[in-house]
Amino acid sequence: MKQINREERLREKVKSRYKEEVRQEIKSLRERPDYFPELDYFLDLLSEGPESSIISARVGRPVAALLCLQAPLELFHACGVHPFKIFGGSQAASRLSAPSLPALMCPMLRSALGMLQLDSALDGDGGGFAAWVLPTTCDWVVKFMEMMANCGQENQRPVHRLELPHLKDRDESQERWLEEIYGLRKFLGDLTGRKKPDRKTLARSMAIYQKAWHVFTELTDLKRTGRLAALWYVVISNSFFFDDVQKWISALESVVPKLKGRPQGPGREVYLAGSPIFFPNLKMMHLLENAGLKVVMDDLCSSERLFPGAVYFDDPSDHGLMKALAQRYHQGCLCPTFADNDRRINNIIAPSHKSSFKGVVFQVLKGCHPFDLESLTLERRLKDEGLKFIKLETDYTSEDSQNLLTRLEAYRGALEV
Repeated sequence: MKQINREERLREKVKSRYKEEVRQEIKSLRERPDYFPELDYFLDLLSEGPESSIISARVGRPVAALLCLQAPLELFHACGVHPFKIFGGSQAASRLSAPSLPALMCPMLRSALGMLQLDSALDGDGGGFAAWVLPTTCDWVVKFMEMMANCGQENQRPVHRLELPHLKDRDESQERWLEEIYGLRKFLGDLTGRKKPDRKTLARSMAIYQKAWHVFTELTDLKRTGRLAALWYVVISNSFFFDDVQKWISALESVVPKLKGRPQGPGREVYLAGSPIFFPNLKMMHLLENAGLKVVMDDLCSSERLFPGAVYFDDPSDHGLMKALAQRYHQGCLCPTFADNDRRINNIIAPSHKSSFKGVVFQVLKGCHPFDLESLTLERRLKDEGLKFIKLETDYTSEDSQNLLTRLEAYRGALEV
């Protein structure tokens, strides 16, 4: 009984601290001089939080928890399922899961597991998720369900693993991935009883996400021209999975015109790469601004890589649509977990020949091994191209903020030489 009471007290304390984290971040965003009321839609979504029952009630569909972006979102939509990407940006939530996890692990997933413990405590039976979809990207994601069990969360919902081929350019890999996408469609169809959405339904869902990508591209262009602060870009990107895609599109369409006439913001232009950044842990975005640096491009899966690009197809048959989806989400993905990944590094280098940025800031979350390893190769290649590189290793605490700010200010000075 004492043990249960202690656990309940800890949950309530963590829940209270999480709400305070959110409140403080939302407050600071609304106090910015570049805030305007149309941004409230995105702030309100993030403020209400990622509780599965809230998401499910908002979208009016069963919600499938998704660990990475390799699963085609259009398939979920066509099958009547809402995908919700599991993430964690809360420092407080990590306290719930930390005792049951390795000390040196990804803080984002540690936080996500803590948030799930809060979710389960509120809703029971694993929260409101109807199913789990786990692409096998990094080792932490592969072991996610095992880590959930270690944290006392015995999942009772269906789980589907997408076995991701880590060699993109082999024909065998592409054929195997197409089979995985067919398997995902069957899983989602069985979940809702729709079995197999017809070709027209799938084409309609593809058209909706094509529109989302198009409007998001307009927003990306505004960031690249300095008319939208990168901090707001991350906020808007982070909110994507919190509502029905068409409502999100409509809200974004109301924001874009407000930005087109704005002057370019101040700061030395840089490219941001590395580990994802999730609300409410926007520490790195604030530090970059405070150091006088302006992020005009990035390759974060929580930001510019939200969509793998437009899906094009010549064959409008059912198989043609499925093949187009499989290719775009496999070939277009630039996750560092792939073995043949020169394209990812080239995609960072190539824009420097046309853009005015002369430096790359590479942030690595402690325990995020794929990005940590990649930084060594990237640093060498970038320096060969004459670009200045800085690697910042951090976690979800604020204790290192002053040290990181000092390094970023020195880096900005080096860019101005």
